[in-house]
Amino acid sequence: MLLPIGEMEKRLASVGVGELYLTVMQKFRREFPECHDVGVVRAPGRVNIIGEHTDYNGLPVMPMAIDREIVIAFSPDNSGTVEVVATDDTYPKAHFALSGNIPKFETGHWVNYIKAAAQAVWNWASVHCPDRLPLSGAKLCVGGNIPPGSGLSSSSALVVASALVFARDLNIDRVELAELLAKGERYVGTEGGGMDQAASLMGKAGNALKIDFFPLRIRPVSLPHGCLIAVANSMVAASKTGAARIAFNTRVVECRLGLELLKHISKHRNPRVVEATLLKDYVCLEPDWRAALDSLPDGPLTVAQIADVVGVAEGELRRRCLTLRDGSQLTEPKNGFQPKKRCLHVLTEADRVERAAQAAGRGDAVELGRLMNESHSSCAENYEISCPELDCLVDLLRRHGALGARLTGAGFGGCAVALVRQEEAPGLLEAVWTDYYRQFLPTRGLPTPSQREHVLFVTKAVDGACVIEV
Repeated sequence: MLLPIGEMEKRLASVGVGELYLTVMQKFRREFPECHDVGVVRAPGRVNIIGEHTDYNGLPVMPMAIDREIVIAFSPDNSGTVEVVATDDTYPKAHFALSGNIPKFETGHWVNYIKAAAQAVWNWASVHCPDRLPLSGAKLCVGGNIPPGSGLSSSSALVVASALVFARDLNIDRVELAELLAKGERYVGTEGGGMDQAASLMGKAGNALKIDFFPLRIRPVSLPHGCLIAVANSMVAASKTGAARIAFNTRVVECRLGLELLKHISKHRNPRVVEATLLKDYVCLEPDWRAALDSLPDGPLTVAQIADVVGVAEGELRRRCLTLRDGSQLTEPKNGFQPKKRCLHVLTEADRVERAAQAAGRGDAVELGRLMNESHSSCAENYEISCPELDCLVDLLRRHGALGARLTGAGFGGCAVALVRQEEAPGLLEAVWTDYYRQFLPTRGLPTPSQREHVLFVTKAVDGACVIEV
């Protein structure tokens, strides 16, 4: 929906949108005074209640879209290029040409996420409606209130919002778009699954989502009555670049290596397991997967040791398991890989998601909280994606009344999520604000936030991304 910019501002104000929308519009007006008609899209972030690092293994997750979002004001043009500004001036202006093969900016540049969306939509159109190419260019102004690096998926929300701009005149089904963007976001270099894009696109107000993969299936799950979801930012940035990206991709590779070991152990009594390409496939084919998992060799292993166990050439195993989506190969860690521990987390976490969805559906808040606690322990001990700050924050959330608390998102920093009874929430927020942000953070040399609502808040489940109609 495009309207004259003044009319759009009046309508947005009349329906009571937050300050974020008006800030985006004001910046757009200043940066692009030549534009007359404007549209607005929004895409929410998400918090993952349970199910960490399962999605790229084909196994389920249970997130919800939250009331923190990315907002883009846009004006289409026929230039074939995209000009981008942000309301936050620390994010540099940029422009790029639209095509099906868009060169990246340097690693970590925020506009790479917009490029990822544009390239994915272009390539979809080249297959399904080539007559709609070339896509029209656009001028974009981006704002948001999802803390970056917090594990609440600000980057995927940016991808989703951008995609709605580029795909506004195309007939892409929501589920298909979620799958398209999950693959498209790999443009930035992470080997992620599809949870973030699906949650942002398919969110349902008042509900979490039980999401299964390959094929993508989404089912709303009601949360226990009288309970709220609290989010607390550890203030340790969960970057998707540099060392964090390498650590993330290493976990992906370790799961692939673990799958090769599991198939080797099981193939003599169940030859069909050799068909498995994901851990999801393996557990579907092997009902006795727990016994096979117990049989995996303990401790760190080199690629050469794993190749010797499974009986393949080392070079072939490297090609099969260490090759990333961009064609490069992951460098083997000096301390080796931990396939058993990683698979132990992923397979038991998937089981926890199933039980958590059942518990939430029947209103069993105590059981849901217990499963969240188990999840954090596994994330910390088996997947090794926690950090001292997250462990402290999770402990304080539980100590001050949370039924369950755990890290959320990729880990290595970011946020914790907690399930808390409504009547306990105010006291929990106050106590955690004092104990973690005022007392603990200064001992870690981390910045102490000035505004509580930016880092510690209760959130609600909201509807998924959309073009604003006012």
